[in-house]
Amino acid sequence: MSQSEDEMDKHLQSAMFGTPVLHPDEQHRNLGTFHERIDLGITFTQALLRDYSAELQTEIAAHPDYQLLLHGLLDQDILDRYIKLANQTNLKFAIRTDLLYQHEPDSLAIALAAPSAINPDTINIDDRFPLPPLETTTTIPKQLLVERIYQHLEHNRHEYHLRHHNNQ
Repeated sequence: MSQSEDEMDKHLQSAMFGTPVLHPDEQHRNLGTFHERIDLGITFTQALLRDYSAELQTEIAAHPDYQLLLHGLLDQDILDRYIKLANQTNLKFAIRTDLLYQHEPDSLAIALAAPSAINPDTINIDDRFPLPPLETTTTIPKQLLVERIYQHLEHNRHEYHLRHHNNQ
């Protein structure tokens, strides 16, 4: 195939299937960005268990040029909390609603991303901003808690599907 035919083929492929994405699996795991650009990450489990607004605000103050990425399957009250934080700090944010983005209990639900590679030692917000140990323990077994979170995500996935596919 000549170079002009090869370029025409690439143009047709892009027109039919969209622009090719570099490392799509990695981007689906990381809310549409590359892992090396993520400064802080919050999983669905973490987002459901705790408010990380103060920790994010500290990191946003240090890096006002970053962007906050939010998974569209988060509960609306959680989304609202972090959208409000982004607006108060004049931080760009995006809500990722495509179901290609992973949505398991340990998947990223919220990410603070840099415009270029930064490669932090860890992106786990609990590792970067640890809480002192609690004096009390829960009586709920960990597996039951994970099952409840998984059911919660399934419910959100179902509600999202109903909301976006019945309006067409």
